[in-house]
Amino acid sequence: MQSQIDCFYCYFKQIVNCMDIAGIEEDRKYQILFDLVDDVKKMDRTRTPAENTTEMLLKLYQKIENNDPFEESKEKSNTLALKLYPALKSYLQKSTNKLYDALKISVAGNIIDLGIEKNYDLDSSLQYSLKAGFSKNDYPRFLEKLASSDNVLIIGDNAGEIVFDRLLVEELTNMGKRIIYLVKNSPILNDATMDDARQAGIDKIATVITTGSHYLGTPLTKISNEVRRLMEESNLIISKGQANFETLEHEELAKDRIFFLLKIKCSCVGQVANANLGDIVFFTR
Repeated sequence: MQSQIDCFYCYFKQIVNCMDIAGIEEDRKYQILFDLVDDVKKMDRTRTPAENTTEMLLKLYQKIENNDPFEESKEKSNTLALKLYPALKSYLQKSTNKLYDALKISVAGNIIDLGIEKNYDLDSSLQYSLKAGFSKNDYPRFLEKLASSDNVLIIGDNAGEIVFDRLLVEELTNMGKRIIYLVKNSPILNDATMDDARQAGIDKIATVITTGSHYLGTPLTKISNEVRRLMEESNLIISKGQANFETLEHEELAKDRIFFLLKIKCSCVGQVANANLGDIVFFTR
């Protein structure tokens, strides 16, 4: 997915949100924002929004001298999600379609996007996901692929959300599938890292590896050769969130192999995904 004109507004919004979370003094915010304007102007609009955002954020981190301004927020997101975990586990145990409901619970956690919004309502997101379901739904095709796949690769997204993914991993594991779960190599925004995987307990039920990169999403030119080879060899991949969609939807290896699981939080992403703002979707190309 190429960047669009609305992405430039979002770049600035993410700069400001990041500085707010990092506790930067107001006058300093203006100075940093003005310093970054020229960098944003030079961004390549033929690249994905996720790649441009990553490079802009890394420059911001240098200016504020903090390479993980979301550290505390991520831990709080994980803690909040873990408090919800027992009730969600109980809900799934009573479900007549555990895997399908686990997918809906997993996508509910996609609301935790501190780069775009500083506040979120997990309870409302859960209720909406469980009640509304997917506006684009390739679940039958997913089941066909799953039946012929011993392994499932899941590309993780945010901290907090990773706890909801744990429920999905557990259901797939109960079906006899081996799960490999990808996290970021180092901090960027509130994306999940190995530390988050350990806090969520997902490392106990899945093989957790890093993308070898701190880039948002999973741009094939930025991840490790090992992970790229893993993706090329995987028969079935679940891609969580918008940044992963932005960096993978146009790739040839995505066709009938990657199932995108996300909430549409951006009209530009909605146009590419052929979905409406606010929809939750689960589909493949």
